[in-house]
Amino acid sequence: MKPSPFLSLCSAITLVVAAIALAGCASTGGSSPAASPNKFKADDGRTIDVGKATPASGGTHYKNPHMEKCWVAEGFNFGGYDTLYIAPTLSTAKYQKDEERPHELAKETLPKEFASMLTPKGIFPSLVTKEADVKPGARTLKLENTIVEYSKGGGAARFWVGIYGGGQPVLRVQGKMTDGNKEVFTFEARRSGVSAGARMGGAYMKDEDIQVGDIRSLVLDLTDFMAAIAGKYAAKN
Repeated sequence: MKPSPFLSLCSAITLVVAAIALAGCASTGGSSPAASPNKFKADDGRTIDVGKATPASGGTHYKNPHMEKCWVAEGFNFGGYDTLYIAPTLSTAKYQKDEERPHELAKETLPKEFASMLTPKGIFPSLVTKEADVKPGARTLKLENTIVEYSKGGGAARFWVGIYGGGQPVLRVQGKMTDGNKEVFTFEARRSGVSAGARMGGAYMKDEDIQVGDIRSLVLDLTDFMAAIAGKYAAKN
């Protein structure tokens, strides 16, 4: 009996599919490359999400859920340095006359919180906030933070619409870490009354107290990111 043309066509298709499948297995060794982990476990049990990593501009961009921008240079992981110098905070933000003192407080608080939160993470043997304290010959990184958006907020507005973000302080920071003249880490992050207390009872809180909480939230997320990339936290996936 003559074979059916339809059956012959099906057999040919089956053979082609099988050949492609075998070729794929041969070229990959039967498995695909493992993706870089993006979730880590902090020492206190919190889950740290550094975000999906994609190549960008001679390094890696991380779609971090707590930052607008986050980039790390190729081959850099925050390790191998003697000292991190946290420079005095700069500012290009526009603000009102009555915001001058709380704005200065924000500038002063940023380096203090970085030093406080980085110390227990053990990424850098030495942390200094004065350039004069950098030891000669030490392999040093420099962290510069610039406030680019600022508002102290207001209790009256928080009374009515604070839960929706109205009247909350605003702080946006752009930062860069350099090894000599080379940028190795850049970020941008914004906070505005992120705590439950600021949203629910912010009308009865000082503007400065809410903003200090925002700064601590911002610095915690940044230092957690550094610790995860530096291998101080165990990967979860």
